[in-house]
Amino acid sequence: MSDLNEFLSVAKELALKAGDLCLELQNNLGDVRYKTVKDVVTIADVSSEKLIVEGLRAAFPTHSIRTEEAGVIEGSDPRYRWIIDPVDGTVNFSRGIPLWGISIALHFEGKPLVAVVNLPKLGELYTAAKGMGAFMNGKQIHVSRESNPTHAIVSNGDFNVGDAAKINAQNSHNFAREAETFERVKCLGSAVIEGCFTACGRIDCFVMTMSYPWDIAAIALLVEEAGGKSTHIDGSPMQFVDAEQVIFTNGLLHETLVKTLA
Repeated sequence: MSDLNEFLSVAKELALKAGDLCLELQNNLGDVRYKTVKDVVTIADVSSEKLIVEGLRAAFPTHSIRTEEAGVIEGSDPRYRWIIDPVDGTVNFSRGIPLWGISIALHFEGKPLVAVVNLPKLGELYTAAKGMGAFMNGKQIHVSRESNPTHAIVSNGDFNVGDAAKINAQNSHNFAREAETFERVKCLGSAVIEGCFTACGRIDCFVMTMSYPWDIAAIALLVEEAGGKSTHIDGSPMQFVDAEQVIFTNGLLHETLVKTLA
């Protein structure tokens, strides 16, 4: 296996460049296009993705890539797959809400190997490599040590995504159950924000009722390397497949969250 440090270095450089590009474009977005009735895409999504894909293809031409906008770009060594979300939290981004980010992850044989998330408006760069810990701006981070659910904060994924009627009903159920168990229930509108906030201990749990690999490929590793736990909603291992229901916790509250959502 190639050098983890090389993978991480390239991903960091591209995430930072993409963040700078998105900040520049945010000042003059022009028309926001709707790819579904309630799901937007901007010129920043497309431009950020192009920058990252071109950079990865130049650095690792044999690797495959999966992106939110362009789909799968096959490589000659399919064991390595980069998974990209060029702007996670596009609705937030398009409305000037600072809770959005750029996610780049490398999986090897279907398992997370390297993760980089850039939160440009917050000035925070999160990085992780398998077995090497998780970091924010070069400083090691750790999940919270909160074990009492009545003192814990949980965040929940957005309404109106995917199969909206089904997801909205599931989210309503989740919110009600979570409110009975935990101190606060929030909805921040970006998986990478909520995943990074779980990894660094700002929140204790994150529930995502409808996820795609680009939403969770990086944050799953960040949370695990920060000492937490990332699984399917029923506690089984994540599969990184489309429409997967997943949870992220500090580990101490994982069983409680699984039981709460059952």
